[in-house]
Amino acid sequence: MPSAHPDPVIRDLEIMAPAERYGRWIYSQFDGHLGQRVIECGAGIGNFTKFLLDRQQVVAIDIHDPCIEYLKARFAGAQNLTSLVMDVGAPALLELAASKPDTIVCINVLEHLEDDRAVVSRMFQILTEGGKLLLLVPAGQRLYGSMDRRLGHYRRYGRRELREKVATAGFTILKLFYMNAIASFGWFLNNRVFRLTDESSAQVMVFDRWVVPWLRPLERLVKPPFGLSLIAVAQKPIVDQPSSRRGRR
Repeated sequence: MPSAHPDPVIRDLEIMAPAERYGRWIYSQFDGHLGQRVIECGAGIGNFTKFLLDRQQVVAIDIHDPCIEYLKARFAGAQNLTSLVMDVGAPALLELAASKPDTIVCINVLEHLEDDRAVVSRMFQILTEGGKLLLLVPAGQRLYGSMDRRLGHYRRYGRRELREKVATAGFTILKLFYMNAIASFGWFLNNRVFRLTDESSAQVMVFDRWVVPWLRPLERLVKPPFGLSLIAVAQKPIVDQPSSRRGRR
């Protein structure tokens, strides 16, 4: 059943909220790379935040004030969660270095930012040494269509572009791979053929219930050569410590 929330941004996010299997599939892609002090950029209404609440500290930020109010109400009892209205694309992001984050999670956000290079560079600056950047972005510029325009996407990404932008910021790329190949065909039909502008809650639920259970283990065995999304796991290098002066007279 479509969301009846008066805010259009929240309505879009509520369509995806019940897709529990899909959310856990994304979470599993970052398995073993989540630290204890996490910043989530573009948290929305907390559809992914809920998977992070076992961490020591979570700072969830979003530019849309109603989303942060929604998130605060949704997780009112979470003592380890701080929710802030903040523009991921603004220099103020650097202020979050004070929380000493060891992980930044950024899911379906970079495509909304005109200067994504500057944002990735700031993420590098605020992470502690050895910290991880966990990215998920929409893949395949050939899939760009009506819904991308309506959602305010500047671009969809390919492996070469994302690798270059993340590496140029200073990160070491640990993983870079496509996810969710089957959904690429549905996105192409909806956006390039039928030119729809709204996601279908019925399609989301069918995908979550009937497709994810077999697609997830299949893509675990064989990484697809394309997909609806592109995932990157990158690390901020640890700077070598000065050699010990021990033994000097």
